Amino acid sequence: MLTITMALGLTALLSFPMTIPPAAARHKNAGQAAKPQAAEPGARQLLAVRGEIIRIKGQSKGTVLITVRPGSDFAEVTVLARENDLVGAAVGRDSESDLFGLLTGDAREDETITAAELNEGDVVSIIYDPRLQNRVVEMYLH
Repeated sequence: MLTITMALGLTALLSFPMTIPPAAARHKNAGQAAKPQAAEPGARQLLAVRGEIIRIKGQSKGTVLITVRPGSDFAEVTVLARENDLVGAAVGRDSESDLFGLLTGDAREDETITAAELNEGDVVSIIYDPRLQNRVVEMYLH
């Protein structure tokens, strides 16, 4: 039979692991007490724009300013990109060559391009960080 002391001992034994935090949590909390409140390094607010490129202008050596007009209801956005930033192909874009591209010799669909090779009139989606002077994080061509 279960006696009172056995019941109290069993209750204390079962509740003991719940009162002591795991070792990883103790180390994490110790570091937070010493540091002032700082934002997490992975927590940042990014913005995105999708629209037509209306102006590409070289800003300094190795960087270009790209101005994008999203739509009639939104203001133009100017972002800063490195000339060698790769431009990805958007998901909705066909991977097959079209007849017009074959006839004109436009092989842009088959190759990877950089920001310096974008043209005015291209439709792009750009993800950028407003806290870093609108620096481009990712860029896709439609």
